[in-house]
Order: sequence, then structure tokens, then C-alpha cells
Amino acid sequence: MANMDYSKSAVNLTNPVQLQVDLRALAGLTSQIQELQAKMDACIPQELITLMESLQTQRQGCETVLRSDIETYGSYQDITVGDYAVKQRKVSISYDPQVFRAQYPDYAPAVIKETIDSTKLNGLIKGGLLTPEDLEKKGVSSKSETFAYIIKTG
Repeated sequence: MANMDYSKSAVNLTNPVQLQVDLRALAGLTSQIQELQAKMDACIPQELITLMESLQTQRQGCETVLRSDIETYGSYQDITVGDYAVKQRKVSISYDPQVFRAQYPDYAPAVIKETIDSTKLNGLIKGGLLTPEDLEKKGVSSKSETFAYIIKTG
């Protein structure tokens, strides 16, 4: 995989030697951490790894049985002990903006907002029906800057 070139989006790209030194230090520490993790992983006996995998498989099976039993027998909780096998109902409410606007026209501007579906707009741009330049010229779009730090070693 080719390394990314951030020349067009980087802020104040001057390639100072100090950052190269810092990146080499980061690469060295990362390598040491990876080597130590490999040594630590090698210390775990295979029998413990196998036992852990078996127990995790058994636990998943037990959880499957619990879900089935809840469906069959109903939910269970013991608040004193803290045991729960509960099928919980969560209710989400959604609202129809057109109906709300018709029923409560005075409040509609305060609670209904329109947005541009950027995924579909990008599809129109990729399809050649619109251009970013035209959108900017007509005041439909504006640019804002945010900054992210990309720190990685080769």
C-alpha cells in the first residue's frame, strides 16, 4: 500500500528535522511495545488458552439458552442480589414533520429543521449533474476548516 501524500491538506508543511526525530522515537517505542506484548503472550500456557476459549464458548451457549428461556417463561429479576434475565421494552417516538406542521403551524419553525442529504448530493456531483464550484458560486455551499493530526510510522 502506498503512503499517503498530505501535501494539499497539510498545514504549514515544512518537514522540520525535529519531527522526524520525534517520529523515529515513536517508532522505536512502538516496536519495543510490540516485542514485549509478543513475549507476554508466549508466556501463557496453551492449556489456559484452550480452557479460556472453551469457557467463552460455553458462556455464549448459556446466554443463548437464557434468551430462549426468557421467551418461553418470561423475564426474571432479583433486585436484592442483582440477578437479571429480562427482555426489556424500549419505545422510541418519531414524529411526522408534515402532520406536525399542519397541526401546530406556530411551533413548526422551532422544531422542524431541513437538511441536505450530503450522500445524495455527492452522488449528483459524481454523476456530473452538479459541480462543487457551481454550488459555491451560488452560495449553496461554504467551506470550513478543521484540523487532525496524522501521526504514524512506516
